[in-house]
Amino acid sequence: MQSQSESTMNDDTRKPHGDELDADAVDATPVDEMTELHQQVGELKERLLRSQAEFDNVRKRLRREADEAGTRAVVRFCRPILDQIDNLTRAVSAANPESFNDFAQGVSMIREGLLQALVGQGIEQIPSEGIFDPTMHEVLAEIENTEVAKGTILDIHRAGFRLKEQLIRTAQVVVARPPA
Repeated sequence: MQSQSESTMNDDTRKPHGDELDADAVDATPVDEMTELHQQVGELKERLLRSQAEFDNVRKRLRREADEAGTRAVVRFCRPILDQIDNLTRAVSAANPESFNDFAQGVSMIREGLLQALVGQGIEQIPSEGIFDPTMHEVLAEIENTEVAKGTILDIHRAGFRLKEQLIRTAQVVVARPPA
């Protein structure tokens, strides 16, 4: 049997004390790992900053391209309308009492030209015959009428327009109502 002091001595020889550890071997590993981790963090930060900068550049480029596309669309839309405004200016400057019929015909042609310019861009006039539809029409007045059903459109004050399924403006109409 071993005495307690021998047992302690054998344990001591097996387990080196903290003072007896090789300082270079213990310290080198954590320092190398820390250095490597700092490098990785630095690389990740740099990649993150580059990604953020790239994202900002893409966002700015897309915004600029969208603005330019919108401007080009407005220019394409305005050209035919400007041509009709020029025709209207010429018609007004040529107006005189002797040539009223020619003037009226010219203004009618300009109106048709403007409507065709709208149709060319996909804008169509809302039908305003038949029964009032609150999704497309706005009632300006109701007139008593026994000859047609309640809500029948009797007169159009202002035409309505839509682009595909999107309403641009409602048609303003006068509708029938039964006598009080």
